[in-house]
Amino acid sequence: MTQLALLIAALSTLLQGPQESPEVPNTFSSFETAHLSNGLKVWFKRLPDEPVVSISVALPFGADQDPPGKEQLAHFTEHMLFSDQPGLTEEEIKRQIEALGGVYNASVTADRTFYFVRIGKEHALFALEWLYRILAPHAMSPEVVEGQREPVALEVRARPRQLFDWIWALYLNPPVLRLPGFWEREFGVETLSSRDYYPYVSLYSIDSDDLRWFYETYYVPSLMTLTIIGDLERDSVFRKVDETFASLPQGEEPDTSAVPIDPNRYRQSIFWVYRSNVYYNSRFKFYNLDAEREAMLIFLARFLSKRLNDELRFGEQKATYGIRVGIVKRGRAAYLYISGGIKEEEFDYARGVVKRELEALRAGSLSESEFEADRAAVARQLRVTNSSSEDLEGWVRGYFYDPRIHSGFPDLVARFDSVSLWEAQAFVREHFVPERQVLTLIRPHPINQILLVFMVAAIVWMVVQFAAGWMIQSVDMTRIRYVARFRTPRLYRLATSLLLLALVAILGRTLVFGFEVLVDRVLLRLDSFTLQWSAYGAMLAVTVLLSVMVLAHIPRRLLVFDDRLLIKYLSFRSVSIPASEVRELSLERFSAVWLTKRLWKCVPLALGLFGPAVYLRGQRGWAYYFNVRDKTELLRLLEDIVPHALAAGASDSDSEDPRTPG
Repeated sequence: MTQLALLIAALSTLLQGPQESPEVPNTFSSFETAHLSNGLKVWFKRLPDEPVVSISVALPFGADQDPPGKEQLAHFTEHMLFSDQPGLTEEEIKRQIEALGGVYNASVTADRTFYFVRIGKEHALFALEWLYRILAPHAMSPEVVEGQREPVALEVRARPRQLFDWIWALYLNPPVLRLPGFWEREFGVETLSSRDYYPYVSLYSIDSDDLRWFYETYYVPSLMTLTIIGDLERDSVFRKVDETFASLPQGEEPDTSAVPIDPNRYRQSIFWVYRSNVYYNSRFKFYNLDAEREAMLIFLARFLSKRLNDELRFGEQKATYGIRVGIVKRGRAAYLYISGGIKEEEFDYARGVVKRELEALRAGSLSESEFEADRAAVARQLRVTNSSSEDLEGWVRGYFYDPRIHSGFPDLVARFDSVSLWEAQAFVREHFVPERQVLTLIRPHPINQILLVFMVAAIVWMVVQFAAGWMIQSVDMTRIRYVARFRTPRLYRLATSLLLLALVAILGRTLVFGFEVLVDRVLLRLDSFTLQWSAYGAMLAVTVLLSVMVLAHIPRRLLVFDDRLLIKYLSFRSVSIPASEVRELSLERFSAVWLTKRLWKCVPLALGLFGPAVYLRGQRGWAYYFNVRDKTELLRLLEDIVPHALAAGASDSDSEDPRTPG
């Protein structure tokens, strides 16, 4: 009998056909918006049968408001609010929520600060009062400040700079030699990358007054958004809100009149690195974002994500594991990105699909039925993936945190359902334009790494050989009569070496900065591996040649021939002084060279403090002031070669006879 009943029921179901499942509720709808007497905005949403209540407070201010030299002030303020309450330790404050099974935390990003508590609905009113005490004015007592400084320092890894840190901060990466980062270059927004950010110094320079100033300036109720989501009775929630958050002191809103700057130009950057696929990242920038544009951006991000992944990941020609389409905000500035790793052999196809999808919206070639089907799909997904209080809390944290942009909680599901093909097309035509696009491509390097090493070595070898052929002079060594190595005191050699090293370091860093500017403004925009990497090879060649040239200006020894003197340098170069052009050769002390015009166009390799050194001056070019192992022997040898210079030296100076040992 039972089996017969089951069979009849099954046949009845088949005859009736498939039954429509009940529609997933729209949790974005029916948010209540209220404004307290102090200006604080409250969003309340009752979610029947939701066991967890989410309570959060968002502020549209964060690390971007840190004054120079006081970086981490916004972060430090957030730490202080969890610890500085009269009569309670930080552990006791923490235990009040955790003992009831709740979780809490806060986050500070560049443009927002977000506090939240998640707890069972039976403890929600207590959690609401607890969060109020967190956000209420704090004394910022010096003792608590010092107690919280170390946890913040540990979190941001702040420590005193050591040798390599100073080299990095002052030489390798000083602010004056930094190229603008993305936000600064594309939006005119100052970031930490443009500052000399020293976490240890900035953190330990923050005191109680700084923390009170930041709180009083930016923790203004009229710029706060309190959001309460869960299965709670409305009247009891608002009674508790009136008892707590309504008592926050009203403050003056800070000046936020600065708006992002649009450079109004297309930019592309193309790299070749060793990777397995092509990384594609196309960003479209938006300035002075408002609620309507943001809602349309969110829709288009999900709409394009579905369509691109349907074809590039799940279609027959699988070009990628996945294409990501999302939005990044910073105050009123934002960009929509389309990015992902794409198979190299499928890259042209995938890039064409992205262009085709945007062009279909821009030109209006997408059919109405196709648009409505995909729009309905993303709207259903939005319903399904945002059913809990925590899901909705995430939208406040990520998008709806600024009350100057969002007065009411946006009903995204209703907005998705109402977007027309015409609206989407008009929006894309207006905003998805080349002047707002930043394209980054990172392609796989086509040259084997071992081969690249050999190519680098070949460039270095060829440049060195070129320099050698250019600078080495042909000399008949059969006529050489004497070789003397220049001798310098150790301390003097150390000092001059350090001075030379500093000069080379400054010039080298300046050269690198020039290369960086060239790469950023010219080379990265070239979609040609041959041109781009040929330029990199030329930069390497210039660097090697300049290095050789530096060594070619450090004198090493003196060679004496029958008819000339030859100054040999560390690398290849030599300077020949014909005997007839030697105008002065004498022994001079410190004051006769260092304190006179003789030092002009002179290479001083000696000090002459404890005895005279040899002063050699040619008719053209430079003079040399140096010591050798045996000055007497050298000068006696030179009597036959440059007697006129010895006589000139004897008559022009008050030093002793050059043939007399020093």
